[in-house]
Amino acid sequence: MSKHRHEHLTGEKPGNHRNQMILMIVFLAVWIIDSFLLRITTFLFDMNLIWLNVPIGVAILIVAVYFMNASHKDLFDAKVEGVASEGVYGRVRHPMYLGTFLIYLGLAIITLSLASIVVWLITFVYYNTLANYEENLLEEHFGNEYLEYKKKVRKWIPV
Repeated sequence: MSKHRHEHLTGEKPGNHRNQMILMIVFLAVWIIDSFLLRITTFLFDMNLIWLNVPIGVAILIVAVYFMNASHKDLFDAKVEGVASEGVYGRVRHPMYLGTFLIYLGLAIITLSLASIVVWLITFVYYNTLANYEENLLEEHFGNEYLEYKKKVRKWIPV
């Protein structure tokens, strides 16, 4: 695996990429099986709510793609020195993770799969743990600069 050559990337939790892949596979498997095969906890077709949940789910997917794309541009394409606090990072501290679990949420909402929402909650807890780990590394590396950034920018809800 290649190392990023950016001062503001302080490290990742061991096993991070593997665990994210496992969560993605589990989520997609549960979502596909529940939404399209077994329909055990899916209410999309029983309640005729497709006119409401599909537009909401698609809107969430669009927002997710925005956060993921903007975070990659702001973090890897820009010449950042110090704490990445411009662009989307000036609105939310973990836009990549936010985008990822918004994708899961959008898919779960599109088909109203309660089983998928349970997996989404587990995914959220995992990403929150990752964010806490990385924030500790950033605090150690940047000290007061990162602490001031944390005071100004929310962790999950964009400003």
